Amino acid sequence: MKLLVLVSLAALVLIAGPVNWSLAGHGYHGYGMSMSDISEMDGNQDGLITFDEFSAPHNESLKSAFKMLDANNDEVISKEEWEEFLKIHGVDTKSES
Repeated sequence: MKLLVLVSLAALVLIAGPVNWSLAGHGYHGYGMSMSDISEMDGNQDGLITFDEFSAPHNESLKSAFKMLDANNDEVISKEEWEEFLKIHGVDTKSES
C-alpha cells in the first residue's frame, strides 16, 4: 500500500510537470519574475497575495493532469481510470492490497 501511495504521488508530480518548491531567495519561478515584483501574482491588485493567487500556476498544471487521467471526461477519476494510468506506467495494482 505504501508503494502504491509513493508511486501515485510520483506519478502526479511527473504528470503535473516540474514544480520549483524552493522559493526562499530564488525568485518565484512560477511567474518568471523576482520575489520583489509581486504585482503579477496579485490578481486583484490589493497588495496582498492569497493562497489562490500564489498557487494559480500550479493549479493549471494539476487541472491538466486531472483531465488527462479522466479518460471519459466525466469530471471524476474512477478506480479503473487510475489503475489504467498506473498500468501504463508499469505499476502492478493487482499485487497491491
